[in-house]
Amino acid sequence: MPDSIKTTRIAFVVAAGLEFATAAVLLFIFFSGAALIGWGTERSGLLGSALLGAAGVFLAVGFAAFGITDLFIASGIAKGRPWARFAGVAMGFLLLIAIPVGTVLGIIALEGLLGRDARDWFESARPTRWIPQVPPPSV
Repeated sequence: MPDSIKTTRIAFVVAAGLEFATAAVLLFIFFSGAALIGWGTERSGLLGSALLGAAGVFLAVGFAAFGITDLFIASGIAKGRPWARFAGVAMGFLLLIAIPVGTVLGIIALEGLLGRDARDWFESARPTRWIPQVPPPSV
């Protein structure tokens, strides 16, 4: 595996770790805020409690889903699957939005997946088509 592909794979694993950590922090904020404010009290209608409600849980689930997707893409890149290159490019563009760390990880991912090493890595992983050898008919 070329070094640029290894670096790209590591970038996706790091992005997944950061997304799982973000999901955990959001769930911590949700549960600690809900415990401090109270589940069914008047204070639960305060400004900012939207993060403590369903929106916080949905955000946490969304970040966890992105983390799982990044790990799945990293696994496909390690195995040289052609779909992983396209999925990795799409996820790399999405990572560019997450300023500042996601931008750096997205640039690393795109640089690795769009370079010459990537073309060689993903083309060599494609299975070659086997054509059976048929002897010529005897007349």
